[in-house]
Amino acid sequence: MTTLKIFQVLPRRMDFGIAASTSVELCVADWVMGSRYCDTTTIVAEKAEGPPLFETQFLRLTPARYLSSWRAAWEIRKAAAASGGDIIVAQQHIATAARYAAFNPSLPVVLQTHNFVEGRREGRAGMAWNRQMQRRLSRLGGITFISRATLRDFEENWPEIKVPRTIVHNGFDFSQWSPAVERQKLIIAAGRTQPEKGLLEAAEGTAAFLSTHSDWSAIFLLSEPDRNPAYRDAIIAKLAPVKAQAQILWSIPFKEVKEMTETAAIAIVASTWREPFGRTALEAHAGGAALLSSGTGGLREISGDCAAYIDEVSGPAITAMLEKLAANEGWRRELAEAAGKRVRRLFPLSDFVDETGTRVPSVAGTLDSFYDEVTQAWRMRSKNRR
Repeated sequence: MTTLKIFQVLPRRMDFGIAASTSVELCVADWVMGSRYCDTTTIVAEKAEGPPLFETQFLRLTPARYLSSWRAAWEIRKAAAASGGDIIVAQQHIATAARYAAFNPSLPVVLQTHNFVEGRREGRAGMAWNRQMQRRLSRLGGITFISRATLRDFEENWPEIKVPRTIVHNGFDFSQWSPAVERQKLIIAAGRTQPEKGLLEAAEGTAAFLSTHSDWSAIFLLSEPDRNPAYRDAIIAKLAPVKAQAQILWSIPFKEVKEMTETAAIAIVASTWREPFGRTALEAHAGGAALLSSGTGGLREISGDCAAYIDEVSGPAITAMLEKLAANEGWRRELAEAAGKRVRRLFPLSDFVDETGTRVPSVAGTLDSFYDEVTQAWRMRSKNRR
């Protein structure tokens, strides 16, 4: 079997460190660890002060405000010339991926998207921007999408782009998760401190619930608190009346988030926007918590009928659903158990054989196969140009 040398490039300000990992870094770590090309993958990231998410090959770059993507493209070119390289994988940013392709024309560039790709713009300025997007996207060797929802949206907006594409969900090594049988009367909500995550509504609804349930508690596991100070302070204010029961932890290591998820009775994912996928929902299911979900975007792809959905993202709606979940422990257990089975079947990091004897393809295996296809097609295309 052919072995590929892969350059996996993280966006600016991401250092692949264990201290405060973003969802993108956690996705990349899972994909690389589950890949058959793990030992031949080089992570390109900014220099880190603490330990990495896991030990692997690194190309470390000094943080820079300007021209960082051009410098990364040049460093990859030098590394590929020195030790060989077969494919570059860029996370999320289309302009950056296109620059890597421009600097490294002999290597295909795969763009891995984690959000919806922006659609077409209107007007004269919009037409120029659309043409630029078309050029950038057409330079790529391939594109991966985090969910069916993001792929459908892309194909509706950019039907003329014929670049190879596939869906690659987040994947977990579920053997590393240990859901507790007996659950604490604990509610958790995790996410970036931004309005689209619905955390203010979750705080309002949770505070109202806790005010009449002294035997329950809540922990909000929030990251990026300084990007939106007003929103952060509003969340703090909503939880202040029940501060004896509700705690906020800022930017804690994923290991600690995982441990809390494995013991909490209820998790809240109340996104107000079209969630591209929703890693926090997958974490809740892996950890054995019953999930209260807004079901937006790709969230229903994860949970199916194994979550307690709210009709609107509001404090009162969240309070009402928390009341139902708290009153029915049997329902909570049914949701958690069904969801656990569902995600282990749909999002495994490694291939496995299910109870019927059917081999279930892994997320990482799907991604590896796509890398193979893109690399072979690129080589054939380059050969035909000669």
